[in-house]
Amino acid sequence: MTALRRTVKIRGAPMQALDLQTICDKCDKSRAHGNHTKCSKLRQAEAAERRLQK
Repeated sequence: MTALRRTVKIRGAPMQALDLQTICDKCDKSRAHGNHTKCSKLRQAEAAERRLQK
């Protein structure tokens, strides 16, 4: 079955693995489980505040 799996290519080269964090930086829980909308809103507010300071 693995012989049929296609590899993703970008500009002719295989795509590298994504560098994503598995633990939420706001609530210290796994990002794959649970609802992180509150964490996302906090992150967006911090980013907006940083943009205003520049």
